[in-house]
Amino acid sequence: MRDIVDLVYHPAPSIERLYLELTNRCNLSCEMCYRQNWHEPLGDMSIDMLSSIAGEVSVFPDLKEVILGGIGEPTIANNFRQAVKLFAAQYAVTVTTNGTTLDKALIEYLLSCGVARVVLSVDTTDVQAFAAIRHENVQGILESTRYIADQKVNGKPEIIWEFVAMKSTLPYFLETVQQAAKLGVNRVFVSHILPMRKEMIEETLYYPTLATETEQTFQEGFLLGLAKGVDVVLPKSQLRTDRHCKFVETQSAVIRWDGEVSPCYRFLHSYPEYVFGRHKLIEAYSFGSLTEQSLLKIWTSQEFMSYRYKVLTGGYPSCTDCEWVSGCDMVFRTDMDCMGNAPSCGDCLWGRGITVCP
Repeated sequence: MRDIVDLVYHPAPSIERLYLELTNRCNLSCEMCYRQNWHEPLGDMSIDMLSSIAGEVSVFPDLKEVILGGIGEPTIANNFRQAVKLFAAQYAVTVTTNGTTLDKALIEYLLSCGVARVVLSVDTTDVQAFAAIRHENVQGILESTRYIADQKVNGKPEIIWEFVAMKSTLPYFLETVQQAAKLGVNRVFVSHILPMRKEMIEETLYYPTLATETEQTFQEGFLLGLAKGVDVVLPKSQLRTDRHCKFVETQSAVIRWDGEVSPCYRFLHSYPEYVFGRHKLIEAYSFGSLTEQSLLKIWTSQEFMSYRYKVLTGGYPSCTDCEWVSGCDMVFRTDMDCMGNAPSCGDCLWGRGITVCP
């Protein structure tokens, strides 16, 4: 006897978190960034599209948070202030930024609009080390952090620092947590680096080159944060059985600057990455364009619902620890996996908790 299971999807306007990439342009050229090795046209989301999205989201009753981020620097987008104003009155708006453009006028605008969170990239508070990584002076970002903390209204916005853990930044981790506490940071998110260039592989600190020093430093940073009132969120440093997709589990959709709707940051653009030293081509994947369909129609399409179900239930291969991975040709791309899934999430390090986004 053969058991047959028919899956019946019930379309629902269930988006809870909406990520908006206002632009894929950036004013920096950080050593670990996608844009060090990609070739895509640059642009900003049009005001018409932004306004259309603001009108459409009213059909999603569970929408709680709008994240202004993506791969570009949102604060340099032509539509940044309009985006904040459109969404902050009704939703918890999170602004993810490299922090270099946050002068007092812009900070005061964000405060007046009531943004919920400001996430800044601070891999180290050491001036020379920061300059070597991001080619920018960290001092202005530290001053902006303090100004935001001093000007908070009713505890808002929450201040989050993102720390990319690499061999070159780990020695500064404890000092960064210490400075975060002094400057009024609420939380520090730590993520391992996912190399986009071959020469960055040697910066990795996780499996299979995990050193005792890494875990020890992480734990010291966590305990220091606990003592100082800073929530330090640590990544995994080795493979575990469990896989969790933050984007799918939080009912998230990601809209690229040109209106393409992706399931996560990983599939927002095409670029190379190195997974445990193995070269892989990530290919942008869209479930539909807002220039042709509504967000509701894209979200409730059979293809998008099926994708979310498979990711949520683990119906995809675990390429990272597969015994056949060294002889598999499918592992070099994301257009298909050995179970017929497209796109392929088989060796996503976000799903393993090794790379982390707030």
